[in-house]
Amino acid sequence: MSSSSATASPVQIFSPEDKPYGLSYEEHIQNFWRWQISIPGRPKSEHPMFDKTGAKWSKRQSHPKLPVIYLSGAGGRKVHRKCTIPPDKSILIPVMTMVATDSEYPNSTKDLDDIAREDQDNVNDLSLNINGKEYTLADLNKFRNHTSNFEVIYPEGGIFGVSKAGRSKAVADGYYLLTEPLAPDRYTIRFKGTIPSIKFEQDINYTLIVK
Repeated sequence: MSSSSATASPVQIFSPEDKPYGLSYEEHIQNFWRWQISIPGRPKSEHPMFDKTGAKWSKRQSHPKLPVIYLSGAGGRKVHRKCTIPPDKSILIPVMTMVATDSEYPNSTKDLDDIAREDQDNVNDLSLNINGKEYTLADLNKFRNHTSNFEVIYPEGGIFGVSKAGRSKAVADGYYLLTEPLAPDRYTIRFKGTIPSIKFEQDINYTLIVK
């Protein structure tokens, strides 16, 4: 552990059984995907998923009363983002995720549950590091969550190649952690992993300046 991480404020993680802000982990995950899908995917540079620097983190989540800030995946890329965020917010970390919607898979012979679950069943080499504290796949397994059906709303020109606006049924799976509120400080969060069956690999490094 580096000297900087050794002196950083501790980061506590809500357990999967907790109900932070009156919501279960599953409900927080559903809200994460409602947020992510609500943002148009064109131009890509404006969507947090395709953001290379962290400049777009606040898209549709800058309201001061929101208790949770969502980090974003990167669609299978290596990125280093730097964000300045307000204090006393929880952070949802999407370590490895999958959402399946009937807008994205309109003609599939598989259920959305099966599509989402099979994708995450093939994850390996998953890891998370927060200020030098390492979480292995074995540690993260208890944070895997498979949701029930929920509704999302795609805008025109949505992500995942969904161009037509409208409501869609969704199911999510994956590994999501929710921190307790962060005190003013500097934090490093890195999460990475692979899904060899679809040649998916991500390596996402966040530097969070909380002030």
